[in-house]
Amino acid sequence: MLRELEKTSVEKWQSVWSCSTKGNTTKEYFPIVTERLNMNISTNQHLTTMLTGHGNIKSYLHRFKLITSSLSPCGKNDQTTDHLLYECELLTKQRKDLSMAISKSGYWPTSKNTLKSKHYKSFKIFVNSISFDNLG
Repeated sequence: MLRELEKTSVEKWQSVWSCSTKGNTTKEYFPIVTERLNMNISTNQHLTTMLTGHGNIKSYLHRFKLITSSLSPCGKNDQTTDHLLYECELLTKQRKDLSMAISKSGYWPTSKNTLKSKHYKSFKIFVNSISFDNLG
């Protein structure tokens, strides 16, 4: 009976999650609720920022009018998690290391879901190499 209740609750959660207009950054990493529930993730501030888009990045701080510009220090685009992961010239070396690690068993660029599920260790190394305080 408890298993059925748990299954029903997770199914409801998945339905709400799939239909929600919020959490789009996180949904790209975790489209399936059960996948997240079954993952053992050791989080920190930087990883949480990348997985949610909430934290010490200019697009988030600008959204709440805490800073005047969301432009990345590299001058190319708004500083979003996508920009940091795929474009920011200030992270070229870190991104090269990540792409080289992924290319051993996959391809770059890859989806965020694949990044999280198949290349989590390399992704976490990339995230932890970012000096968010120096990117602001």
